[in-house]
Amino acid sequence: MTRLSSIVGQVNSASKTSNGIRADVAGFSVFLTAYDPSDLPGGSLDPLGFERGYLLLADKILPGLTNVADRPRYFSILCAGASLADVDLTHNPRTQYERRLECILRFERFWALANVLASRSSEDGELTTGGIRGVTYVSNRAEAIVSSGIRRVDANYQLLSRQIPYGVVGIYGAVAEGMRFLDRTTFALTPDLGERLAEGFLENTDIPKALIKAIRDSGDVSIETLTEWGRRAHINGQHSSEEQHCMHDALHREPVRSRMTEVMKQVPFESASDTELNRFGRMLPLLARSSSNTDLHESVLTIRSYESCYQLAMLAFERLLWLGRNLQSGSISPTDISNDRVFKLVYDRLPAATQRLTKCLDEGKTPQFQMNSERLLDTRQFLEQAAACSGPQPLVQVILERHSEVQRGKFDRGRKKMPWLELSAGRISLTMTRVGGLKKQVTSPTEIAPHPYRQSSADAMIFASEAT
Repeated sequence: MTRLSSIVGQVNSASKTSNGIRADVAGFSVFLTAYDPSDLPGGSLDPLGFERGYLLLADKILPGLTNVADRPRYFSILCAGASLADVDLTHNPRTQYERRLECILRFERFWALANVLASRSSEDGELTTGGIRGVTYVSNRAEAIVSSGIRRVDANYQLLSRQIPYGVVGIYGAVAEGMRFLDRTTFALTPDLGERLAEGFLENTDIPKALIKAIRDSGDVSIETLTEWGRRAHINGQHSSEEQHCMHDALHREPVRSRMTEVMKQVPFESASDTELNRFGRMLPLLARSSSNTDLHESVLTIRSYESCYQLAMLAFERLLWLGRNLQSGSISPTDISNDRVFKLVYDRLPAATQRLTKCLDEGKTPQFQMNSERLLDTRQFLEQAAACSGPQPLVQVILERHSEVQRGKFDRGRKKMPWLELSAGRISLTMTRVGGLKKQVTSPTEIAPHPYRQSSADAMIFASEAT
């Protein structure tokens, strides 16, 4: 038996289930699907239906990752929390699931609080709290603790408005399962990765017995003990060698992801202002030199063309929203469209951009690239229709029709969503249901943020697997 197993075995207690957790558990599966809304640009509600194609292309280069799961230490937290649960394997799967879930949530709250307390006591300022989910809630809790002068704390505080979907379980759970750290139906850890990762983290951070007992019993622990552990278990702390090996194995378990990250290691970001699309451009020559990476070359070429089309189409849509808000008439006339330089820019550039995209789609021949390519057909047809328009006014009409079609394909509480813009009596105006859109005027496609393609998450995993 390892030292950690011995420690955990000495702390015997039954888990307790609160009604609040059980209520959340009932809807748990809704939040742990492979789809991650955080893969989309900030605030995006996908008004023109580019989301499906984007997610397909992202999966072709970095499958299994998401943009928001970019702090690898959270995988250690998820696995360590599950490992500390008092679970008998003879229990039915539902009971195992609930007990491990309770322990994970409590462990996350203790760990987040330990991070903030450690950061507050840090004199060199290196223990920053960036990346901690619910850090505002935790900071408020830490402030209350310090100001009250209490000496012992428990984990009975609100970490997030809804901890299950927005904390470690919801944000990292699907990725962790895809990387084979655990099985989400019971939160049982896999022996080859999940158990190793949990043990490596807990041993490296020398988790106190008193804290293990507090986690399993829903008890309390001294502030000094929690703060000291927070310094060792910090989100920005050094990964143990076992953690590094597990992260490396998980990252490279999927062949496509493994090949892509090897290329990324050779083509890093050049500066803080560098972009994913520019980095993709620098990867292309390297990808082209290896026949084993032909599928990645095809995918990256397509991504760059897809985002060019997206930025142009969204520029026209954002222009409609801005004009609708700022024209004195409160609506947009055909003359406004014909005289507008932004609509003319989109009309001039969209045909060539669409042609580049269709060429990429038609010339891509590898099975990996062609797999599920029908998911791009809908967006392709919209772009080809828009690119074939005879002027800015017909182009705007196609964009309006596309937006209306996309919105009416969405549902909110059983009702179809309404478009943000409508055409009435020859003029375009905002509807009462409009939500989303930028708060500023944009006049160039470069001002439209492209979709993020998970590079930051992959880079974080690379760093976590190789840090020394």
